Amino acid sequence: MSSTFSQSPSYFQVNINGESNQEVWITDDGDIREQKNIVTLNCPLKMGDLVIWKDKTWLCNHVDDMEIYHRGVILVCYSTLKWLDDQGEIQETPFSFKSDTSSNFGIQEGRILMMPNERRQITVQKNNLTERIKKNRRFIIDGRAWKTVGINRLIDGLINLTLEEQDLIPADNLDLSIADFMGNVADYQLRVLNVKDVVAIEENQTLQLNIELTNNSKVIEVDDQITYSVADETIISVSPMGLVTPLKKGISKITISFRNISQTIQVNVTSSTTNNYSAHISGDDFIKYNMTKSFACSFKDNGIDRKEKARFWLTETDGLTPTTLASIIEQDGQLCKIKANNKKGRVILHAENSTRLAYTTKEIEIKSLL
Repeated sequence: MSSTFSQSPSYFQVNINGESNQEVWITDDGDIREQKNIVTLNCPLKMGDLVIWKDKTWLCNHVDDMEIYHRGVILVCYSTLKWLDDQGEIQETPFSFKSDTSSNFGIQEGRILMMPNERRQITVQKNNLTERIKKNRRFIIDGRAWKTVGINRLIDGLINLTLEEQDLIPADNLDLSIADFMGNVADYQLRVLNVKDVVAIEENQTLQLNIELTNNSKVIEVDDQITYSVADETIISVSPMGLVTPLKKGISKITISFRNISQTIQVNVTSSTTNNYSAHISGDDFIKYNMTKSFACSFKDNGIDRKEKARFWLTETDGLTPTTLASIIEQDGQLCKIKANNKKGRVILHAENSTRLAYTTKEIEIKSLL
């Protein structure tokens, strides 16, 4: 059978679930043009398989696994079912139509007469998307609106949906054949919160990108679906969580993407700078008894002034023992006021910046009034 399989007039190469060049036999099934028999040797068939043959999509709704080959029945898919998922994104799947007279009649609640309700039964492949379809989900088929009134998930690989015709509403989009479209479609926006269009970092620094993703103005958490791409990977690298690590000096761009939206920033990697802090206290070298004088401390880094707050304290000349010869009565920013007592001696005024990287001292003499 294997040696002559391709010689049959029923031999075709088809696409099954995205796999092309699958060798099959396809034959007519009685007088039903929309239904065919399919046979494969090396490709097992499953319920719900989608077969593309002669530019049409067919849905496998019956399978017999024989000893040396696989046999099934496929139904033509007339169109695709479209809907918005819970995130407002468009989903689509082919469907086949099953005629079932019994489903076209029902009793309208509150009435005695049996009222005809036009219904259709369609079959779709069972997958992660279609399994989320719930009752009352509306669809647009053949220019008309239909609501899901029954769902049968008991068949392996397939889901049967019973649809009942509904009136069209303004939110329905007939051009796209999607019900409840207006006001529900996804509108994703992506922003980098802690970086503008251009950012500079030094070679020895890292940068954690803070990303905010919204859908219809509501913040959503999908960190694992955000991707980062680097224009020049010799200059910077970016982890899957958005941590930027410099590799050498230069300029590169990072593109942050989610679905079909993206944001691009430019990263300038500069040379690492060595901090060279210095501090200087300005003011007189003496204070007379019971008098008050002001002192200021300035800071520089590599010769450039830095407006940093200073911390002042007084000690004896040993630099450690607290003094009783004078006291700091006020300190604010880079200024302090010292009041002398009425005893001769010398004190040390200390000053440092907030990071304690810049530090200096000044010796002050406490003198009598004469």
